[in-house]
This record gives sequence, C-alpha cells and structure tokens, in this order.
Amino acid sequence: MPDITALDRLGVEFLNQFSRSDPSFDQLVVDIADSALLKGGLFMAYFWWLWFRPEGDSAKRRSGILLSLAGAILAVAAARVLQRLLPSHDRPLHAADLAFLPPVGVKPETLSDWSSFPSDHAALFFALSAAIWVQSRSLGALAAIWGLLVIGLPRIYLGYHYPSDVLAGALLGIGVTMVTLRLARSSRWPGRVVTWSQAHQMAFYCLAFLGTYELTILFYDLRALAQDGIQVLRSVAIAAE
Repeated sequence: MPDITALDRLGVEFLNQFSRSDPSFDQLVVDIADSALLKGGLFMAYFWWLWFRPEGDSAKRRSGILLSLAGAILAVAAARVLQRLLPSHDRPLHAADLAFLPPVGVKPETLSDWSSFPSDHAALFFALSAAIWVQSRSLGALAAIWGLLVIGLPRIYLGYHYPSDVLAGALLGIGVTMVTLRLARSSRWPGRVVTWSQAHQMAFYCLAFLGTYELTILFYDLRALAQDGIQVLRSVAIAAE
C-alpha cells in the first residue's frame, strides 16, 4: 500500500518548486483560488440555466436540482464535521517538517486554525460535478476536470491542502451526492418545494438567490457571523459571572 504521506509530500514539493518564480503568476493563482465566480458561480449558473430550461418535464427536473443542491450541502457539512472530529491535520503552509515556500500573496497565518483534511471545497464542487454528471455525462466530466484544475490544484499550490485532502474531499462529495440522489428518489419534499415555488414565485426566487449565493461561497459569511457571535456570547457570559 503506497505511503500517502510520502505521496502528499512529493506532490506538494513538486508544485512548490515553482513558488515565487513569477510573482504575477503566484498572484493569479491566489486570485483564481479566491474567485467565487470561477468556483461556485459557474456551477450555480448551470443549475439556474437547468431550472429554466423549457424542454422536458420541468417539475421532475427541478426536483432533481433541489436534491442535488441538498446533497452538496450535506457533503460540505460532512466535510466540516470530519475536519472537527478527525485528528488535526496541518496544512502544507504550516507543516513544520516541510520547508514550504509560500507563494507571493499568501499570508503565512492563512487557515492556521482549521484542519485541512478533508477539503470542503473539493467535497462541494465534486458533489456538484456528480450531480451534473447525472444530468449529462460530458458536462459532468468537464465539471470534474474544472474542479480539479481550477479549485483543487490551486489550493495545493498555495499550501492550503495536500493532494490527499482534495482526493478525500472529492470522494466524499461524490459519495454523499450519489447516495442522496438514490435514497431520496421517493422523497416528497422536492416536489412540494417546486409546487410552492410556482405559487409564490417572488418569495421563492429571492430565497433561491440567497441560497445559491451562500452555497457559492461555502456559507463563508454565515459561518463568520456565527463564530464571531458565539465569541461575543461567551465574552458576555464570562463578564456576567
């Protein structure tokens, strides 16, 4: 059985040899990794297009979209839970046994308080790729390639993840989505939501916009608000003692 740690080291060190060779290239990779448009934006645009596509059984297709997005959310949640429950896994950027040279534009303290395994980015976008693959094999394959080259690879280059983090996140996302789609085929809630969306279009599309926006950015602002809010409550509780 191959030594995953050795393979991780090999992959990170191979990419890291190019770090700071060209500051403008490093900054471009940072911009790509941080771009919500290139990540969730394109995926969400596809699902919005699929939602309004006039051909075929729109109610069945829209129910499938809702299940797909639900599976993606579950995949992200599962990745976050595993990051919390599994032993902490330092990122290459912070690994003491790696002489990692941060690319230009990467702050050394980035993500220092969060375990890297598995990658929640990979979990989300490979979950969405799997859902697209169910609709179209060719588009699903392109989505997976996009996820690897535009989402996974830059995060390895920047020292945010090891290759095994991305692989585990990808397998988790694909698995959760496929299980969700299989187990929830007879579920009634997607159909009820579609029916409700037709009767309350203004309310539904406002909520749908917010929901897909949050999924695009992995609920970053909601998580930040929750974490900071908890800290404030703890401070208030301590002060009240």
